[in-house]
Amino acid sequence: MRAGGVGWVMCASVLAGCVASGSIRGRMTQPGEAPVPVTLQYRSERFEQNGTLAATLPDGETFTGRYLQVTSDTDADTLDPYWGGWGVGWAGWGPWSDDYGAWIAGADMPTFVRNYSGKVIATLIGDRGDRMRCRFRLADPEQGMPSGGVGECQVSGGAKIDAEF
Repeated sequence: MRAGGVGWVMCASVLAGCVASGSIRGRMTQPGEAPVPVTLQYRSERFEQNGTLAATLPDGETFTGRYLQVTSDTDADTLDPYWGGWGVGWAGWGPWSDDYGAWIAGADMPTFVRNYSGKVIATLIGDRGDRMRCRFRLADPEQGMPSGGVGECQVSGGAKIDAEF
């Protein structure tokens, strides 16, 4: 192989290695029902702090959407698809209120970025019209989703998913 060919192969290998994918183990609970296992799948985008997330619930509904790792560089235009349309407290659900702070709940964009930096948020749309919102705390924000973490998702129909990866 010519010297130039080796360079192209090395370059292609480096670029291909920048995409990560993996599974997120979850336990879905609904009021009055026993928890059931759910698996979410993520796939990162090359050189970005975002990617896609997918889940199939036990009833067969499939959810897909995008996730975003919030960093100090995140701006309002980047955040808009992740919180636009939910409304404060996600249309009457009330905000999540643990160590993440309230879910948007009137926060301005700089406050949101400061509180969520190093965390991941996602909005997924179901094939039956339901919506899911997720948030995760990464084990190592510099390594992104492959570093693992913990989090939770809420489905508009009332289910909650506790997740670990």
